[in-house]
Amino acid sequence: MLETTSSSRNVTVDAPAKVNLTLRVLRRRDDGYHDLESVVAIVGLFDRLIFEAADDWHLSCRGADVPLGDDNLVLKAARLLHDTCGVRGAAHIRLEKRIPPGRGFGGGSSDAAATLVGLNDLWGCRRSREDLAALGAHLGSDVPLFFGPPISILRGRGERIEPVAARCSWHLVLAWPDFGMPTAQVYAAYDRLPSAGNRPSGLGGPAEPGRPAATDILDRLAGPAQEARPFLVNDLEAATRNLRPGADASKDVRAILERAGGAAVAMTGSGSAYFALTDTEAEARRLAEAVRRAGMETAVVKVLGGAQLV
Repeated sequence: MLETTSSSRNVTVDAPAKVNLTLRVLRRRDDGYHDLESVVAIVGLFDRLIFEAADDWHLSCRGADVPLGDDNLVLKAARLLHDTCGVRGAAHIRLEKRIPPGRGFGGGSSDAAATLVGLNDLWGCRRSREDLAALGAHLGSDVPLFFGPPISILRGRGERIEPVAARCSWHLVLAWPDFGMPTAQVYAAYDRLPSAGNRPSGLGGPAEPGRPAATDILDRLAGPAQEARPFLVNDLEAATRNLRPGADASKDVRAILERAGGAAVAMTGSGSAYFALTDTEAEARRLAEAVRRAGMETAVVKVLGGAQLV
């Protein structure tokens, strides 16, 4: 789902965001990670990366304040492909951030996937999509997701990706506050929830009566948005809220979306962003405008369609 254009001097890749339509935490594993089941959609909110061949490494970013050192996933991805392919030289990379970091949209992982694609083209490495996705798995569990179709099911700690042959007609209103949520802290807070424990099925696990499985939403993808409401489960939401006890009500994104008329609202990833499903673009834009007036950043997007990454 990464869109690439090339010229004689550079390669440009648009890197999309993801939204967790559902996220179930099944259990905490012995290795400290958590087994998940999540239905994930790739949506039309994009970062842009421009790659130029150079003798040294340089990464710049416009649009967000992100670390640009060796821990940046873009540079990690660039160096991984460089070493794997035995390339001489390096690259200058310009990152234009439109996906807000730390909100649950997977922008860092998408940028890493885009880097593998862009530099594979720029350097003429001729690595297949499958090869690049496998390389991406060394960088983070979410990275291979962006080499797949618009909708997938993630399992394990996110590394097991099951493509779903489905299309979705919904429009999504994305909304986020002026703060991010550190993923590791959210999972640590989840483990402290009284109902989480260490049992095989923690909070939201499939053994819990009355709670839908994450995959139950798949049967609603072609239906009205409001019918999906009971299946928009994110087991991390309570943990995320516990990290900000007594927070200003003006920062409560769920409440703002619902007061503005959002009928099917959920958190994506480990937050702090939320989304609302709507059936029409006009409905989405009315909702987004009301949310903007309440002080939130917003975007109106659709689930991407068409072919897989080429």
